[in-house]
Amino acid sequence: MRGFCRSLIRPALIRWYQDKDVFISARKSMTLRIYLHSKSKRAETITLLNSGATKNFMSLDYAKHLHLPIKMLKEPRRLFNVNRTPNRAEDLKYYTDLGTRTGTQTKILHYFLSNLGNSRVILGYPWFTAAQPKIDWAQGWIAHDQLPIVLRTNDAAKAQFLPHQLIARCGIVTSQKAPPQ
Repeated sequence: MRGFCRSLIRPALIRWYQDKDVFISARKSMTLRIYLHSKSKRAETITLLNSGATKNFMSLDYAKHLHLPIKMLKEPRRLFNVNRTPNRAEDLKYYTDLGTRTGTQTKILHYFLSNLGNSRVILGYPWFTAAQPKIDWAQGWIAHDQLPIVLRTNDAAKAQFLPHQLIARCGIVTSQKAPPQ
């Protein structure tokens, strides 16, 4: 099928329950590469697209590593497994707001920060409603016009690309070829 990007399908993590509780779910989801831009760092990572998660999430340690602006929730929110047992990550206490670009469309979205195990970012229902992604769940594909997905702080500088001549004048090495002898 043309115009779609292949991704992995795997068990999902988080689903909202009632007003202040968050549950871990076993629904299916998709993984996808995303890019993150902060004032001091740029990174790429794999995100979990989870239509069953009623909020977006990011690893607290990863947010600290990227020097993202971390804010404290007015009231902590409880985090539970799908079987209603408390999750090891404890209560949700922190969040960050990031500009989230999907293709050419950008929206400011809220990300809860917690220990997510092996995941760094989970895009949940708020992202799905904002982006309206064209996804073939059976095949695990997302439409190419919905890419790239970029999360950025409001103070992140835009990428500046150096012209080839300037790179050569500055002595920046762009290949690993051995010098002539």
